[in-house]
Amino acid sequence: LGDGTTTERHSPVKIMEDVLSVSAGDDHTLAIKTDGSLWAWGGNSFGQLGDGTTTERHSPVKVMGDVLSVSAGQNYTMAIKADGSLWACGSNYSGELGDGTITERHFPVKVMNDVLSVSTDVSTLAIKTDDSLWGWGANVRGLLGDGTTTERHSPVKIMNDVLSVSTRVFQTLAVKTDGSLWGWGDNTFGQLGDGTTTERHSPVKIMEDVLSVSAG
Repeated sequence: LGDGTTTERHSPVKIMEDVLSVSAGDDHTLAIKTDGSLWAWGGNSFGQLGDGTTTERHSPVKVMGDVLSVSAGQNYTMAIKADGSLWACGSNYSGELGDGTITERHFPVKVMNDVLSVSTDVSTLAIKTDDSLWGWGANVRGLLGDGTTTERHSPVKIMNDVLSVSTRVFQTLAVKTDGSLWGWGDNTFGQLGDGTTTERHSPVKIMEDVLSVSAG
């Protein structure tokens, strides 16, 4: 929670001031303040806080400046700076940082430029400023949507004309600029919404006239 303790709270407690946005991972939390500074706290076993250590933090620590948006994955962090550059730190077991390695990073490393938004879980999906969608990391059940189940350690292009994307364990959903909804990955419970329970390794069209989406 970042309140300086490990005490369970059943009512809201104030953590800090001047916060613009927040993202919570499995056991770490990230917040961007109005001045663009990125702050982190919680579990840090894999360096996911990006403060250069693996020390658990019970209060917010400053990580970097000029951050526009941030997403907390499972034991890793992805941050987009104001210049559109994408930075990553933490666990890199399946190449989820996208830096071409499986090396754990305790400080943020630059992954790519011209990034508009990012979604994380066990893999990373990023939309670039030209509306192209890129993915990397774990690819179990075709989670990345590149037509394979091959783990990717560097970004691979998935599709064009993407407005928004949401990824969660083993499934991904994306809204294109024309309002069409596409899905891929695990479909055991029909969670892709394509009328089947067939696993999809490439994007399949689900429906039209969609504004936004969230994968559970």
